[in-house]
Formats: sequence, structure tokens, C-alpha cells
Amino acid sequence: MIVWERGLTERMCSSEVLDVRDVRARVRQALAQCAGGFDLDDVDLMVCEIATNAVRHSASGRPGGGVCVTVLVSATRLRVEIQDDGLSQGCPVIPVQGSAWDEAGRGLFLVGRLADCWGALHAEEGRHTVWFEVVP
Repeated sequence: MIVWERGLTERMCSSEVLDVRDVRARVRQALAQCAGGFDLDDVDLMVCEIATNAVRHSASGRPGGGVCVTVLVSATRLRVEIQDDGLSQGCPVIPVQGSAWDEAGRGLFLVGRLADCWGALHAEEGRHTVWFEVVP
């Protein structure tokens, strides 16, 4: 069992289209004081990829849309969860086929490579929560 020592959940939205840079900056700010030993550059990249997918593929990318971000920290593990606003067309997955030249489809591949574990949860109204965990 993991005992999370710190946790933060925040809804981030905009009257325009949500800026992924704001999501990344908020997660970085939340981790600045308590995430010693974790590679925050990798965390930044994974947050950007997941938030970008939410903006591109769900109602999170519409004016007024947003994401709900949860950050959990323990001495041995860091977990980030990003839930979109729903109305997406399918569950987030790593594409089976593709090439390095494709403009889309590499985000979750990167998350899968950088995270120690990750996954996607489906909720009501087509909402998805994509999460990842890293260890120091």
C-alpha cells in the first residue's frame, strides 16, 4: 500500500482554449518543494503530452474546457492524473502502427517509455483519466 504524503487536485480551465503550458507550470510549481529525487523534466514532458491529448481529443479543447489535475507524492513514488472533460472518441491508447514521421500518436508512446507505470481510466460521459507514476 502506498501512503501519499502530499496531494493536490485542481481544475484548470480557460475562457479560451486551455494552454498546456499553464498545466505544466502548475504541476511543476506543485512539485517544486516536495519532489526531491524525481526527474521533473520527464514529468514535464509527460504532463504536456497527456494534457495536449486532452485538449486535442476531448471537450477540454473547447472554449471554457479544461482538465482536472491530481498530483500525489510519497517518499518512493510520484503520481500525476489528468482527467479530460469528456466527449472523446475512444480510450487513450498507444497506436499499434505508425512511424517516427507521424505528426500524432507519439505522446502516449513517450509516456509509456518514461513512466514506471501508466494507464487510462474511463469514466462517465466519455471522460478519461490518464495517469502515470515515476520513482526516483
